Amino acid sequence: MAVDRILLSVSPGETRIAELSEGQLVGLYYDRAGQRSLVGDIIAGQVESISHHLQAAFVDIGEERSGYLSLPDARPYEAKKGDSIGDYVIEGDAVLVQVTRDPEDNKGAKLTMKPVLTGRDLIYTPSRPGISLSRRIKDKAERDRLSKAIAGRDTSRGGLILRTAAQEAEAEDLIREADRLEANWADICEAFTTARAPKVLQQEAEPALRIIRDLGGAELNAVVTDDLNSYNALRGFVATEMPDITDIIHLYRGKTPLFESEGIEEKIEATLEPLVPLPSGGNIRINETDALVAVDVNTAGARGNGRDQMIRNVNCEAAIVFGQQVRLRNLSGLIIIDFVSMRITEHQEVVLETLRRAVADDPQQPFVGGFTRFGLVEMTRRRKGSSLSELLCDKPRAPRKSPITTGLEALRRVLEEAHAQPAAQFTIEVAASTKLALEARLASALAKTSDQLGGGLTLVETKALKQDIYVIRRSNRGGS
Repeated sequence: MAVDRILLSVSPGETRIAELSEGQLVGLYYDRAGQRSLVGDIIAGQVESISHHLQAAFVDIGEERSGYLSLPDARPYEAKKGDSIGDYVIEGDAVLVQVTRDPEDNKGAKLTMKPVLTGRDLIYTPSRPGISLSRRIKDKAERDRLSKAIAGRDTSRGGLILRTAAQEAEAEDLIREADRLEANWADICEAFTTARAPKVLQQEAEPALRIIRDLGGAELNAVVTDDLNSYNALRGFVATEMPDITDIIHLYRGKTPLFESEGIEEKIEATLEPLVPLPSGGNIRINETDALVAVDVNTAGARGNGRDQMIRNVNCEAAIVFGQQVRLRNLSGLIIIDFVSMRITEHQEVVLETLRRAVADDPQQPFVGGFTRFGLVEMTRRRKGSSLSELLCDKPRAPRKSPITTGLEALRRVLEEAHAQPAAQFTIEVAASTKLALEARLASALAKTSDQLGGGLTLVETKALKQDIYVIRRSNRGGS
């Protein structure tokens, strides 16, 4: 399912990014101040300790917790059998690493000594020579054309992977990007020789720019933002990196907030609900736990000609809808799906194939294992950041927004109301936990909002309000 539009809504403390395909919301990302992802950063780290029991090293990368470097991530592609972590790093070593997973709970960031540089059409692999093409490029003629376009390049010092976005790319554009990535890597290596670890040598692009870089293929026809600074940054980025899409960057000037005008707000609310309706009248219930994601499929009010056929249809609908939801909610790890029990083996195979097709384009590479002897379907999906409910809601996971989410939403809404109906003074009434979040972790966003309102903003704690509820009131000096 190719993304054809990207929407960016910017507000104090937060940028929300929505990916759409033919009007359907297929991806949703939040970039919050103070919560920058480390994934993709290239760092000069220092090995603090070696664990021979875990066959791993702990590396100081300048964060609160040491990064975790496992044997497979330290091992070169051409490695001997029977090796150990001590063959590649020793305590006190300076090492050039890249973050592949953010810190979470009590775990440090996951690291690799096989960094890559990602461009629009190419991935540069310094530690792995040779040229390869994305498996998602299916057309043989196009694969042959791309292979010939880059065939003469010397990749002994670093290999290249042609991404799916490289389809239809001109040979000269591929060569130009390969040169740029190789030069970028040379700069990183030079910086590493003089760096005093720990030191970040290159930060990954911010989420909005990274998403456009990754999705800026022929299918993308519009990038819309409601913020002038964001618009200028996007235009500057694509002018350098991908000049052919400069004309699809647009500044939204509508009176209705961008996400509201596109129906995104109500879709976000629906995504936080555990129950997802199916077109037939059935539904699926999605429950996240610390150990796994449990999905229950129900026929509910579904009707059809013949029970077996009706169950097959509901299960196929559930497979398609869950394929959308797993990406939209950013679910990961072990996923167990309890489809409605089917007596006909052929129907089970149809449902499995439907599920596999539904997740085939997911960049996090889900693996569908099949039915267990208890009639459950097991699948896995690579983890990349928090799930949507982890990001927006409190634990235990439930559709109840956290103080951070509620506070940011209140700031966004008060600016929208001020734009629609100006007033001299605005008051936001919130629960104690949300007021604390606004005055502590969201202090800069609160100050920015107050500045945009000309200083006319007051926070009031109201004990009667629940954590995820707020009330906005407006008034004029000398009267209401």
